[in-house]
Amino acid sequence: MFSYRLIIKQAINIAWRYKYLWMFGIFASIVAASGSFEYQLISNNFQMGALESSYYFLGSIINVLETFALFILGIANLFTFDILTIINTLTVIVIVSALLIAFIWLAISSQGALVEAAQKIINGKKKLVKLSFRELMTAGHKKFWPVLGLNILIKLAITLILAIISVPFILLASKYSASLTLIYTLTFILFVPLTIACSLIIKYAIAYIIIDKEGLVSALKKSWFMFQHNWLVSLEMGIILFLINFFAGFILIILLSVIIFPYFIFAVDYGVIWLIITSALIALALIIVAGSFLTTFQISAWTNMFLELKNGNGQAKLERVFRKK
Repeated sequence: MFSYRLIIKQAINIAWRYKYLWMFGIFASIVAASGSFEYQLISNNFQMGALESSYYFLGSIINVLETFALFILGIANLFTFDILTIINTLTVIVIVSALLIAFIWLAISSQGALVEAAQKIINGKKKLVKLSFRELMTAGHKKFWPVLGLNILIKLAITLILAIISVPFILLASKYSASLTLIYTLTFILFVPLTIACSLIIKYAIAYIIIDKEGLVSALKKSWFMFQHNWLVSLEMGIILFLINFFAGFILIILLSVIIFPYFIFAVDYGVIWLIITSALIALALIIVAGSFLTTFQISAWTNMFLELKNGNGQAKLERVFRKK
């Protein structure tokens, strides 16, 4: 029987019992942001306010473009220096680029590895499944390019949606209008479901690619079909996971504030360098562990959700409530 509670419980069990999956979770957090990049973006927009978030978004885009332009200009000017400076600079660029590529590969492959691990554990029922770290990483590596493409696609789609919404905000803010509040409301009503829909479609597409070995285009088509027929149950699941992620982050902040922050302030006031470093490292370790656990949990939950919907078991809570009435 389909149950959100059982899906959440099983995802928590997977993340807790198979702790070595946290290693994948650490790197997958880079692209998935605890499995909820889109939800964090929505939360930030509501916290900052429509107009402020629009200015911040456009400012970020301008800063990125400016940085890229300065980098290109710097490369062009580099060849006016002596040969030793050119070689040293290019060596640094190559090393940094190699490290960046390695991190991207680890992040995307780990995302695929977690989906592969979750579906094997779920299909293994209550048995303790033995998972090979190498096999999981290989499974993620084999689908690196399509999964990378989906991650890029979701971020471009959300960026485009934000850009379309932000420009009218700023144009309207420059001149007072009685309808400004209404426009704010309507645009955010449009922004939120579009962002969540894109996020859910991409999650299902990744599952199709990893589990069913589908190609990029085929996975997108099937994930769109799955979302169309299960949009309400998908939305309910998304809200539940968002709330869990939100409260987990809130609890982590409280723990850091109560346990670590007082020692850090004391160390700063009295200049105790070793305590400053120790407090910062402990706080960083807790954040990394929490992030990797949450990413493992969220990806496991969405993988389980995908398998349930694929088998035709999904039914939204609202549908069940109204059918009873």
